[in-house]
Amino acid sequence: MEDALLAYNAGRVDALEGRRDAGLAEHPDTGADYRRGFLDARIEVVNMHAGLRRLLGHEDPGF
Repeated sequence: MEDALLAYNAGRVDALEGRRDAGLAEHPDTGADYRRGFLDARIEVVNMHAGLRRLLGHEDPGF
């Protein structure tokens, strides 16, 4: 379980830093956890950008 949590966190950190580790993403045991963390963080970034656009009064692009 700890390996899965570490992989998930590594995916989140990498996504927030704007990079992806292909080796971690394809790891047979924890690759899915890494990719899930990566995706969750990227979705979070998109939502933050959307909130910033709304705050600044820009139109919603329709995503």
